[in-house]
Amino acid sequence: MRDLVVQALHGIAGAMLIPDIVLLIGFAAFSLLMLGGLIGEGVSRARHAAAWRGLLRELKLDPLRRLRPDQAPALQGLRARAFRLAAEAPAARERLLDELQLEVERLLDRLMLGVRLGPILGLAGTLIPLGPTLLALTKWDLSALSTQLVVAFNATVVGLFIGGSCFAVHLVRRHWYRGDLADIEFVFSRLE
Repeated sequence: MRDLVVQALHGIAGAMLIPDIVLLIGFAAFSLLMLGGLIGEGVSRARHAAAWRGLLRELKLDPLRRLRPDQAPALQGLRARAFRLAAEAPAARERLLDELQLEVERLLDRLMLGVRLGPILGLAGTLIPLGPTLLALTKWDLSALSTQLVVAFNATVVGLFIGGSCFAVHLVRRHWYRGDLADIEFVFSRLE
C-alpha cells in the first residue's frame, strides 16, 4: 500500500512539471512585455514631461487660474485619459479619479501576480525534477542526472527573472502613477 501511495505521489509531481514549465515560459514572456512597455512609457513620459511640468508650475503660481479640459498640453497615458474623460463628463470628475485609481491598481495587481508566482513556479520547477535526479543518482545514470539538474536550475533562474523584473516594473510604475494621480487631482481642482 505504501509503495502505491508513493508511486501516485511521484506520478502527480512528475505530471506537474510540464504545466509548470509552460507557465514559466508564459510569465517570462509577460515579464519581457512589461519591461518593453515600461521602456516605451518612460520614453513617452520623457517626451511630454516638460509640457506637464510647465502646466503644473503655471497652476501653482497662479491660484486663480482656471483651465478647460481641452487646454491640456500634449499628454500621454493616464494623464491624457484623465483629461479626455474630464472633457466628456465634467460633472463626474470625482468619480473619474476613483476609476483612474482602480485602473492603476488593476495594472499593478497584474504585476504583483508575476512577482509572487514567478519565484513559486521557479521553485516548483526546481523541486519537481529533483526526485528523478535522486533516482538517477542511485543508478549512477549521469545523463539523466545532468538533464534533470539542468531543468531544475533553469527553472530557478527563469522564476527569479520573472519575480525580479515584475517587481522592478511594479516599483517604477507605482511611483509614476502615484505622482500622476496626485497631479491629476490637483489639475482637476482647477478645471472649469
